[in-house]
Amino acid sequence: MRDFFSMDGSFNKYAGFLADTLILSLLWILFSLPVVTIGASSAALFYVTTRRIANREGYISSDFWQAFKTNFKRGTIIWLLVFSVSFVIIWNMLLAIQEPEIMGNFAGMILPAQVVLLIMVMFVATFAFPVTARFDMGVGETLRTCFFMAIKHLFTSVSCVALLITLLGFSLFVWQPLLFMTPGIYGMLASYLIMRVFKKYRPEMDKDPILELQEIEKQRAEEKRRRELGLGFTAEGEDNIIIENTEEVLGDEEV
Repeated sequence: MRDFFSMDGSFNKYAGFLADTLILSLLWILFSLPVVTIGASSAALFYVTTRRIANREGYISSDFWQAFKTNFKRGTIIWLLVFSVSFVIIWNMLLAIQEPEIMGNFAGMILPAQVVLLIMVMFVATFAFPVTARFDMGVGETLRTCFFMAIKHLFTSVSCVALLITLLGFSLFVWQPLLFMTPGIYGMLASYLIMRVFKKYRPEMDKDPILELQEIEKQRAEEKRRRELGLGFTAEGEDNIIIENTEEVLGDEEV
């Protein structure tokens, strides 16, 4: 029981998780109030959550605000595109259901096609804001990358959309107070799935550069010791290893 309530115990970990998700949710709601800023707010949310699960902890409010400012333009543009396309698709679906005569002979084909398109938009949106938060890409490149990820990693796409629908459904119809924590809970849980995808393309993502440099220095000292003992490793080879590893740590880093 004493371990349960210790600083590293389960109680503090769960309490910290709940506090973080509540703060993140309130920040997301606050910064999303103008509606047009939902994209930038979502990117900021995922910036914090993806780093949080990698133990790259900082101050939630300052990290959120910094990510919001950094990704404001791209996040807003992507959100407006997602919203506009979704609106048109849903409008067409309603027309096909309520007034099929307007669609003529194509009404029966249009509805299934619109459903597929809407699902695809949801899948792309699943990756759009995490990618915006963590990678420095243009809007077009971001959308192409997200489309590729959504198709290639279909399990993650379906899981994230199902998670969001489940949380919203439970919050709206079972326990309404959960709405105030839904953005943070979804961000945290979805980030575990999304980061697994990101690390397939960037294995070094979220490694601490300071720790990496410390490891390089330890390796350098060990190789120097082995060289002095006549166990191999030339100076030239050592320098090459150090340069290569240093470039890997300090190269193009995600946003």
